[in-house]
Amino acid sequence: MLKFFGGVVTALVVVFGGAYLVANRGWFPVGADNAPGHLERRLAHMATDAYVARHAPEQENPIPLTPATLSEGARIYEEHCSVCHGGAVHKISPLQHRFSPPVPQLVNRVPRDPDGDFFWITKHGYRLTGMPSWDGILSDDQIWTVVAFIKHSDKLPPEAQAAWQEAADSTRS
Repeated sequence: MLKFFGGVVTALVVVFGGAYLVANRGWFPVGADNAPGHLERRLAHMATDAYVARHAPEQENPIPLTPATLSEGARIYEEHCSVCHGGAVHKISPLQHRFSPPVPQLVNRVPRDPDGDFFWITKHGYRLTGMPSWDGILSDDQIWTVVAFIKHSDKLPPEAQAAWQEAADSTRS
């Protein structure tokens, strides 16, 4: 039994010592232009999914889906989000692959995540991805409005579509 525990301790020392050596010697690529490995991606997604599921509000979006609120969401999104996540002019942002992991292109492929999860990530950010916390910059109602816009950006009424284009034009000038 003593040999077994000695083997376990030795294995742990080798694994953690190796990880420390890789991190301490600068052998782990940390540049945003280095794609994360499979294990890193898997662990990050697992941790994020579990944390957000535990902390996100379990509620429906309180913002009514009207042309006015979708238009307001388009304006806020275009002003604050489109440079990274794609917008009315460029559905795919040129910055998409400048982050690690690559930035989700929210209006090119509308996410199906629950609204509460989406709200939480927008409000609190996503550590080590470049996604900032918008808490204190946007109000909760503004964040919910942006979530409503994003989740319906592929089926906007004409007046909201026009407002989105107008917002994009005004941010480019």
